[in-house]
Amino acid sequence: MREGVAIDGSRGEGGGQILRTSLALSIVTRRPLHMTRIRAGRAKPGLRRQHLACVEAAARLCGAQVRGATLGSQELHFTPGDTFAEAIEIDIGSAGSTTLVVQTVLVPALVANTPLRLVVHGGTHNPMAPPFDFLDRVFLPHLRAMGGDVTLTLERHGFFSAEPSQRLGQLTLVTAPSTLRGLTLVDAGEVTERCATSVLARLPTHIADRELAVVRERLGFAARECAVRELRDAGTGNVLLIEVARGSARELVTGFGEKGLRAELVAERACDELAAFLAAGVPVGEHLADQLLLPMAVAGAGRFRCAPLSLHATTNIETIARFLDVTFRDEPADDRSVLVYL
Repeated sequence: MREGVAIDGSRGEGGGQILRTSLALSIVTRRPLHMTRIRAGRAKPGLRRQHLACVEAAARLCGAQVRGATLGSQELHFTPGDTFAEAIEIDIGSAGSTTLVVQTVLVPALVANTPLRLVVHGGTHNPMAPPFDFLDRVFLPHLRAMGGDVTLTLERHGFFSAEPSQRLGQLTLVTAPSTLRGLTLVDAGEVTERCATSVLARLPTHIADRELAVVRERLGFAARECAVRELRDAGTGNVLLIEVARGSARELVTGFGEKGLRAELVAERACDELAAFLAAGVPVGEHLADQLLLPMAVAGAGRFRCAPLSLHATTNIETIARFLDVTFRDEPADDRSVLVYL
């Protein structure tokens, strides 16, 4: 058996990303994982439902032996097995993020020697996780450019704000064995495409109209660049998606409607985030930068330019280095951006 890896889950950003990256690399490297102080600094420390779903998906992917996978646990032992599953179905049991479960197993599944079909039931659009649209339209195109054979399908929306009695969302991930290679994303280029979509389920349409009015005023979008999507098979919810394409890269920011939160404020926050991305003049946004690190590390090559790395990203880099002999470097590219490379 290969040497195990001990991870302190309270280090750096101290959130669930440390767990997800550690599980993924435990599978990739075949090294047992012993994680302690999981989410120790959070208001509700330890493993929550969506984290347990990540552990379950990772364990089922590779036939791992697991100890400590209980609600609220701050300690986990994960010993990867040698037999990879071809079909997995996970029900989070709440509106916890399906996309974070996908992120946990995605890279290990790609570099495994068997295909995978993963179905996850839960939330597809959550404020503390990338929504389906971000993975599908921003992250996965770059992963395919790295050689990843992957598709992700949204079967049904699931909003964090939906009532417990309402239907959860569903995602389906399909992968095939792949060899990952490096990726270069340095030049931002001009904005060539942009669109804003307000998604509504069981809510009045004036909410979408008010959100999109702010987008047109703040960002100068034309009416033809704005759309309303009304859902009939999802629990109550609202999400505003604003997307731009520049060069070979895309960015998508999300505003989440909440009870008691004015539609205009939802849109203002999303516009602020996109405006900051455009002002930085970079091809890679904050969240994409974080997500590119793991496949780049497994590929052993790559470079991209982004705004200065977040604590979330630097914590991810530290976690990766515990499993793989790789060194990420970030150097100033100009006064607003850094170049990140292996």
